[in-house]
Amino acid sequence: MKKLIIVLIISFLFIQPVKAKGVIDEKLLSDTLLTAIDPAISLAVADYYGYSKQYGLYDSTIKKIKRIEQGGYHFIVTVEVQTFEAAHNPPYGKETIKLDVNPLQIKSLSFKHKGDKEEKEVHKFYKKALSDIQKSFRLKLRSYNKYNSKQLHYFAEKNPENESLANIVAEIITKELTPDVTPPYKNVINPVTYIKGKHGYILFKKKDGTNIVYKVNNQAGQWKVESTESKQGKVMEQNLLWYM
Repeated sequence: MKKLIIVLIISFLFIQPVKAKGVIDEKLLSDTLLTAIDPAISLAVADYYGYSKQYGLYDSTIKKIKRIEQGGYHFIVTVEVQTFEAAHNPPYGKETIKLDVNPLQIKSLSFKHKGDKEEKEVHKFYKKALSDIQKSFRLKLRSYNKYNSKQLHYFAEKNPENESLANIVAEIITKELTPDVTPPYKNVINPVTYIKGKHGYILFKKKDGTNIVYKVNNQAGQWKVESTESKQGKVMEQNLLWYM
């Protein structure tokens, strides 16, 4: 696969002079390069979001190509992509990614993100809900690694030993939260998981404002629920996108 990508990129560069004669379409060249660097784009997006957020090559744009050395095959490519949730739904993100491209590898140099209004609202909603839950149980979780449900699923895919933890969260969503959701908006957050070593907490809030925390431990490679606790908290407004 790497060799194919490199061949495509080099081919793109070799045929650039032909384009000036009108033989090869500019969009064809651009699409060829986008196809070649797509794996690197996908990895850069996943590294930023913590999960494989979707985007389309059809609305991605090559913004700039800089050759590092005259006559050489080492380039800095700047590409702009628009990310979205399933079925092309918001929140949308405009991502500007700078890639180092050479015959040995393609790697990300920088990632600039610009979110939309919906993204800000989602972050605001989750921050408010999580603050209420942590205050209810007097939890101090700054030293823990934090994962939303999508990030945890991606993390478990890369680290199979955490699949049992992702399954616990998936079951919470299906049994505890889905019945409370009526599109287009909801007032419940998907579970947020905090992990520190072999210990962790899963936090979520019900439609009636009930705050719930699962205390989990990793025992012999399997995550298990040690205890469950609930307390009445603030009832959130019905203004969070139903699929977030």
